[in-house]
Amino acid sequence: MQLIETALPMPHRGEVLVRIHAAGINPVDYKIRSGSMKWVYRRKFPFIPGFDIAGVVEQSGKKSNFNPGDKVFAMLPFSGGGYAEFVTVKEALLCHVPEGVTMKEAAATPLAALTALQAFEKSGRVREGDHLLVNGASGGVGSFAVQIAKAMGANVTAVSSARNQDFVYSLGADKVIDYTEEDFTKIKMRFNTVFDAVAKSSYRRCRRILKKDGTYITTVPNRGLLLHRTFNFIRKKKADFILVKASGDDLAIIADMMTRGLVRPYVQQSFLLSEGPKAHELIETERVRGKVVFHVI
Repeated sequence: MQLIETALPMPHRGEVLVRIHAAGINPVDYKIRSGSMKWVYRRKFPFIPGFDIAGVVEQSGKKSNFNPGDKVFAMLPFSGGGYAEFVTVKEALLCHVPEGVTMKEAAATPLAALTALQAFEKSGRVREGDHLLVNGASGGVGSFAVQIAKAMGANVTAVSSARNQDFVYSLGADKVIDYTEEDFTKIKMRFNTVFDAVAKSSYRRCRRILKKDGTYITTVPNRGLLLHRTFNFIRKKKADFILVKASGDDLAIIADMMTRGLVRPYVQQSFLLSEGPKAHELIETERVRGKVVFHVI
């Protein structure tokens, strides 16, 4: 990773130019950089990584819904571009930053929160009174998953390490399982949805804790999961995965939850853009609580 100077991007029709104040860092960033996701995400290098941004509109069109000076945040498409001072964004992907939310908090939100929201929609939408388990509840996606599920009225069992139990309870979890002391796939409870936010388990291991019409959903597909998924049409217990999509409409749902105090981002640490390698070393430990961001301005 190198810090370089490039030309200022110019917005096309339906786009706005955003001056980035903060940029989110996600595990997918280092996986793309390292090449471990090349079978899913083919990308020519060099390129500017980063899919989460928060900043201020610098330039917009005459009939735009966004004006210069507006505080906005967005998940960028997988062409990247977030680790920068400026980026052009399609208006359909943008959302106004909720009142009282900092730029760092806004930048920490889009990809992780959208992953959780879209996963629950894909599993048949979480309904009030559902029992839901989140594996990896203290991480970026997991911490949003706990809060969004609670906002939807679910009873949430969370899986994390002992050091993060208090943090996960503060997110609203009804019960927290310490994975170092107990195998959550062998507990007596049964769940409508098992959301493996860190892709550390499997459908084969988790299906015994699913209810008859339950769904196991993970964030990273593998051959085994894809094989199980092909038999969903004859199984009551389903296996699936979520590939998040950038969406301003879905982000507006998250923003409304934030405005109502139902969802809040947690930023563990921030870095300067020049500290990119150091930031990636941290997220590669997979021991981040909440999110890590770049502070640009």
